Amino acid sequence: MGNPMVNRRHLFGLAGAGGAALAMPGLLPAPAHATPRPGATWPTEFVEVTPAVEGDIAWYDVTHWGVEGKGWSDTAAPYDRLPARAEAVVTPEVWVRSRNSSGLLTRFVTDSTTFRARYRLNLATTAMYHMPAIGHSGVDLYARTEAGQDAWLANTHPAAQDIDQQMGLAVDPGERLYTAYLPLYNSPQRLEIGVEAGSSFTGVAPRTAAPAVFYGSSIMQGGVASRPGMSITALLGRRFDMPVVNLGFSGNARMEPEIAELMAELEASVYVVDSSPNMNPQQISERAEPFVRILREARPDTPILLVEDRRYGDGQFVQFRRDRNAQNAAALHTAYRNLRTSGVQHLRYLDADQLPQAEELVDGSHPSDLGMVTYANAYEKVLRPILNGK
Repeated sequence: MGNPMVNRRHLFGLAGAGGAALAMPGLLPAPAHATPRPGATWPTEFVEVTPAVEGDIAWYDVTHWGVEGKGWSDTAAPYDRLPARAEAVVTPEVWVRSRNSSGLLTRFVTDSTTFRARYRLNLATTAMYHMPAIGHSGVDLYARTEAGQDAWLANTHPAAQDIDQQMGLAVDPGERLYTAYLPLYNSPQRLEIGVEAGSSFTGVAPRTAAPAVFYGSSIMQGGVASRPGMSITALLGRRFDMPVVNLGFSGNARMEPEIAELMAELEASVYVVDSSPNMNPQQISERAEPFVRILREARPDTPILLVEDRRYGDGQFVQFRRDRNAQNAAALHTAYRNLRTSGVQHLRYLDADQLPQAEELVDGSHPSDLGMVTYANAYEKVLRPILNGK
């Protein structure tokens, strides 16, 4: 707010099946090549931004129009996922992971045919043994097609802490909507999008509709997708055409009451709780019911989805793996049954039968891109009726 480089303009209008958004006289017109798919919406608030021009590239600082996917604005750094005050109440491990930019995205409209990204990462580590650098630390660029779909276009390939790389070259001419997904297991200190100098460029303000809020483990954070656009929340955000908040904390989703209290601050369209992979049966038995009750007390009508522990890929051969999965599932289902019996409403359950199987896991635990799609399919089946009010 108050940034002299930024001027917000509103565009009122909603596209129907195959129709373009309607522009109000004197306001920014809807780009001709980016009409949404049937039922999808065109952005309603645009932000004019003044670039820093260097040679034939115009650089735009993302903070000048903002990122979507942040549940709180009072963060210690622009691409953190929890508010600064959370450092005093969550565990140090959760706090460190909350500073990864998983689930955050930024949108803009341009007619440029060339794209770059320039940023410095918080962490020097750009990849893991089972997760490529593009997913861990890359920026993943999608473009809106004439049919209204958001389709992959390009990404960065981080090899060091400082990145200045081409993301797209010789893109077909035309003004369209673009979405850039931020790193899943790292975070930019500063992020700039580069386009051809002289091309049109308008930032798209983050949507203000109630988001779907997802809480979970490394799987929810995005491990180990090959690129940010293939995480569970990114897939579902595109499918539902709505904002999502990713509260996946690798290895540290254990239903602490402090997390439930933070989540309850968010006016969500639905809460998804998928933390069993980081918990044991005793923890689930002790914490699941209080966790849900904190959410329900603060948000009496917001749907809550509880998700079972996915099954280990080697479980068909290893008894203790099968036992862990079975005991976790039994503990969570008992908590679900107790909550329902006690009168808790708007509570749903997703069992492990629909979640990724061994062939869809990279290391027997974390999903590949195929596994991420299976996760998204399972979630969509349960969430679509909820979000449609049925």
